[in-house]
Amino acid sequence: MIRPELAETLQAIAESVLPQAGLPLIVLDAFVDLPLEVSSATEDGELRFFARPPHTRWKAGFLPATHLSRLHVGLMEG
Repeated sequence: MIRPELAETLQAIAESVLPQAGLPLIVLDAFVDLPLEVSSATEDGELRFFARPPHTRWKAGFLPATHLSRLHVGLMEG
């Protein structure tokens, strides 16, 4: 079972809202609500967090718990 790190998952979610190459579209702001299976483990003495979308949309008592994640990506003034 592949367990991508939380940072990799968040990067993939943020990149998923980018327009396809060659389209005259600019994304300034995006809100994404997505259920994620989140877990943590200690590897090489470091605490690591893992997250991925659930492998099924069906809820059952034996599946890992999912957490509703909210990601807001946008430009900052600065």
